[in-house]
Amino acid sequence: MAVAAQERESGARRSRGLSMRLVVIPLTLLAASVAIAFAAPYLYAERALPGVTVAGVHVGSLDASAIRERLDTELARPWAQRTVVAAHDGQTWRTTNGELSVSPDVDTAIAAAVAYGKTGSPMERASAWIDALRGQAQIPLTLRAQGNALDGWVASLASAIDRRAVSGEIALSAKGLTLTEPVLGRELDRVSATASVLAARTLDDREIDLHVRAIYPAVDESGYRDAVARANAVMTPLEVTVEDRRIAEDAPALATLLSIDRVAARPEELSALPVDAIAPAARYRYVVSLKQDRLTEWVTAVAAKLDRPAVSARFSVNADGVASVLAGATGIRVTQDKLIAQLGTDLLRPAVGTRNVTAPAAVETPPFSTEQANTWLPKISRTSEFTTYYPPSAARHANISTGSSQFDGVVILPGQTFSFWELLGPVTVERGYAFAGAIINNRSDENVIGGGLCQVSTTMFNAVSKLGYEIVERHAHGYLIDRYPLGLDAAVFEPGVDFKWKNDTDAPVFLWSWNDATSLTFDVWSAPTGRTVSFSAAAQSRFVDVPADQPADPAFIPGSKVAGRDVIRTRTVIADGKVLHQDTFFSRYAPVWGGPALAPVAP
Repeated sequence: MAVAAQERESGARRSRGLSMRLVVIPLTLLAASVAIAFAAPYLYAERALPGVTVAGVHVGSLDASAIRERLDTELARPWAQRTVVAAHDGQTWRTTNGELSVSPDVDTAIAAAVAYGKTGSPMERASAWIDALRGQAQIPLTLRAQGNALDGWVASLASAIDRRAVSGEIALSAKGLTLTEPVLGRELDRVSATASVLAARTLDDREIDLHVRAIYPAVDESGYRDAVARANAVMTPLEVTVEDRRIAEDAPALATLLSIDRVAARPEELSALPVDAIAPAARYRYVVSLKQDRLTEWVTAVAAKLDRPAVSARFSVNADGVASVLAGATGIRVTQDKLIAQLGTDLLRPAVGTRNVTAPAAVETPPFSTEQANTWLPKISRTSEFTTYYPPSAARHANISTGSSQFDGVVILPGQTFSFWELLGPVTVERGYAFAGAIINNRSDENVIGGGLCQVSTTMFNAVSKLGYEIVERHAHGYLIDRYPLGLDAAVFEPGVDFKWKNDTDAPVFLWSWNDATSLTFDVWSAPTGRTVSFSAAAQSRFVDVPADQPADPAFIPGSKVAGRDVIRTRTVIADGKVLHQDTFFSRYAPVWGGPALAPVAP
């Protein structure tokens, strides 16, 4: 029992001893720290606190002079040889602190080291002492640049890095599409680069940060790339087909369909710019579309080449005067409005190689089918015939025979209006026409292609008019031609002078012509109209003799002349006992002559 009591007493003494140490030691350290904090101004008034470092160089307990010597030896001199590296976009620039005249600010560092822990409240000074004793009193390195070396180096970096922005451009030229790719500009932040050099975090070789800002042009990729794709899509070589017909267009021709406009862009229409980018004063985008009017014109021209018009059945008459049927044929016609709508979408889509488009088309039936012609063939006969004559002339004969043949077998359907110029076609040398005389402004002109076609229209007029068909348009010649019925000629001239008549019956009508060297005959074939047609005698008035000073006409021989006059002929058409048409054909003819008669030749 005594032993146990003794052990309990000994344990209690140890416990009290430990408790005392736990209390006394911190108090002692605190007292020591406080004592040192109060003693520091006296003991370290001219020295750095123990444990203080400047950029990793220990200067604790040294006075200003000793600190300067140590910093010069261990910091300033090696610092000048340290490399400074800058890099951007694959380029690298190297220099040294010495070449940049960048050096540690030793004076500022000495002052900061000596002053550390000697200002502030007692607790702040005590805390500084504790940090110093722990080796955590680190004075940052302050750098300074002397002269213009650093600014010059940064300027050289900017000269190599900076680049102006190039705005994207899309334009059409004679060679096609002309493109200017947009290029982002860039600009070195010189202030940031200078600050990075002066903000070294190490005494070793170092690479500095370069902050380069992007400069955006007025038209950047987001306002350019899609438009270029659409423009190139439109200019992709194109082939349009309808059955076995096809037409190809190359890029220059398709470029005429393009409309390219640069417009101010709304924010939501373009990609957002990076936060630190340099924005242009205004942003634009290109809009590529199709010119609708030009597309319509182009489709019309394409359709004209791809269409296979339906061919109406015709009639033919052989040498024995027997009529037969020339078969017609169905055609195919491009549906132009549908093709315009289709191309309005297709042309703006990218395509590889040649774009192939099948044009929408519809079958076209002829106005007068073979079946209809065969049905009418036994019902029709020659209902009228008229012949005119002309003086022998190879050129005139070529024009009259070529012109009249264009109407052979042509069928004028019930209700249809015949137009001389619409059915005749082009009057060209290539089609067999020649230069011959024609009346221009009441005077003969021997240098007109197709001169003599009025013989064709006049002959047809007389053959048709006596059947009682409606005469829509008829014109007199400039002067009287005595080989035609008086007041019943029908002049034609392009433009503006046509011969037209309407089939106002229920049966189809077809024409047939016969030629020899000096005459032309037109036959009219149809079902008999049952109409009675009569013409009044020619009423002549206002005779005008040739003025003595009127120039001679080359178509007349000297001494010959024809007086000018007004002529009226009235046609009356009666059907079912009623007047169907009553026409007054008025002609005002100018006087014409060949000049004075030649004096007789002395025997």
